[in-house]
Amino acid sequence: MESDYQIKEAGRAIISFSDSYTQNKQGKRNEQPDSDPTPSLVEISGYLQYLIDKIFDNNTRKQVIQIPKLLKSITTLSLYKIGIHIGQELGQMRLEIRCNSRWCLFWIRLKGDEQDQSELVNNGYGRVMSISFSTAGGKGEEQDKEIRLGLRSIYWFLSELHLGRNWQPSLQPLPLLARRTDEQMEEEGAREEIDAQMNNNGFDGNISVWANEAKEATLNRFIQG
Repeated sequence: MESDYQIKEAGRAIISFSDSYTQNKQGKRNEQPDSDPTPSLVEISGYLQYLIDKIFDNNTRKQVIQIPKLLKSITTLSLYKIGIHIGQELGQMRLEIRCNSRWCLFWIRLKGDEQDQSELVNNGYGRVMSISFSTAGGKGEEQDKEIRLGLRSIYWFLSELHLGRNWQPSLQPLPLLARRTDEQMEEEGAREEIDAQMNNNGFDGNISVWANEAKEATLNRFIQG
């Protein structure tokens, strides 16, 4: 089937790109630190956008998620070149890689079953959410949309792991996954960052609203966990 081939081709390209990026970071190749692996950033961003649509589609979501190493690669690219500030055009392309990767993870969380939630946690989703909204110490990004998305993701993910989910696909409470997510967030200093964002009036006040919601979700977990 054409769709099956396209999904696998997109997955292969993303995994290869992520592997090259990881190897470059670890100094296993001789590229300059700020160089980008091939293929082009535009092409990889397009593949990620294609997978967002396939993850959203109930008929193809599992087909995407079950590609070996793909979820790990998408998680890696959700933090692609974070904190490296260069020319505006290249910086924007790198930001699109991160944003599209995070939207892939977002839709896996929103439409995934218990196994999918477990895979997200195993691949460090708590860490990704924390870094996406963190602005302290130059670790994160200041783009208001990304900050809001990170805070919203924390609220919904912790709430659903702790309380379960009634709509389809339904979830039973998953307290062990909630605990592991909190540990990942704590390693990134997320609690302090949530407190800091409670005073951020950006995005028409939406950031402070979702910071309060995220704070409530973490407190509810501690009270009932």
